[in-house]
Amino acid sequence: MSYSVQFTNVVKKFGDYKAVNNANFTVNKGEFFTLLGPSGCGKTTLLRMVAGFNEIDEGEIRFDEKVINFTPAHKRNIGMVFQNYAIFPHLSVYKNVAYGLKARKVPEKEIQKRVEEALQMVRMEEFRDRQPAQLSGGQQQRIALARAIVIHPDVLLMDEPLSNLDAKLRVEMRSIIKKLQKDLGITTIYVTHDQEEALAISDRIAVMKKGVIQQIDVPEIIYKKPANAFIANFIGTSNFIPGTIVPMGNGLQHQLTLLDKWTIEINLLKSYEGEVMVSVRPEQIELQQPQKESIQGKVILATFLGDFINYEIELENKQIIQVNEYAKAGAKLRSEGDWVSVILDPYKMNIYDEKGKEALL
Repeated sequence: MSYSVQFTNVVKKFGDYKAVNNANFTVNKGEFFTLLGPSGCGKTTLLRMVAGFNEIDEGEIRFDEKVINFTPAHKRNIGMVFQNYAIFPHLSVYKNVAYGLKARKVPEKEIQKRVEEALQMVRMEEFRDRQPAQLSGGQQQRIALARAIVIHPDVLLMDEPLSNLDAKLRVEMRSIIKKLQKDLGITTIYVTHDQEEALAISDRIAVMKKGVIQQIDVPEIIYKKPANAFIANFIGTSNFIPGTIVPMGNGLQHQLTLLDKWTIEINLLKSYEGEVMVSVRPEQIELQQPQKESIQGKVILATFLGDFINYEIELENKQIIQVNEYAKAGAKLRSEGDWVSVILDPYKMNIYDEKGKEALL
């Protein structure tokens, strides 16, 4: 059985500082939900409140309709996977996985059955008699995962579980975790600072900054339509080009001008006039031979990266932007010093107010 997890006006203070500031959202039953943000943003603090490791200063957390603010951690039926694995070095793999069941006084025959099932799920059944010191980091993390799911938790919490693994193993483990979570249907709250990991593994993502949730949405929307410039900059790579907006009449139609050279007409979400930040990702920019009345720039660095070439382009205002040209488009390596036209697609860009706090498009 899994629960939805509801956060209502949740606050956690350390002195005068609000590490979590008025969190209001719901993690749906069976959902893989990720808390994403830089170090110190409050994501682990929020996770620890769900686990019962941190007290809740204001607001409520519910499992379905049951308020769990004052429910002791050991009575919440939560599975927890930590960054440092937290497996017992003096116990075998089997005994590590069985530990939580023994603490719950589950009958021995049931323990054997459930431990074997859990080890099979993480593909570690052949290592049941090994000691943790005989396992690799990835294998130890699988044991930590098996120990968390063997108790049949109502909610699974994972705190930076892959950060200690090398890049290739992280990709392998996140695939295992995602498939396992889908098979079991456990409501999962996952904490990470790794944007690629969050995009790859999540049903929905909450991006946090200084204790405040900035945006909650599916990975595609988080990436393509960030709610503010912080998210656009934190998730992947974005170029920010300054521009100006002028209303055209009384409606939502406006004129956008970039670098005093490129002008288009666009419809905004609201009426606005003044300076703006235009955000566009490297793969959303096209490079062409220099043309009049277009944004132009000079190639100052070209890096071949297999399926695409990454360019650093210095614009006429001396700003440097990143552009990716993909090999499947027949791109040939441009030489450093070449001048190019930088072609922007109005349907792929994002526009924010001058301070980057609000999306206008």
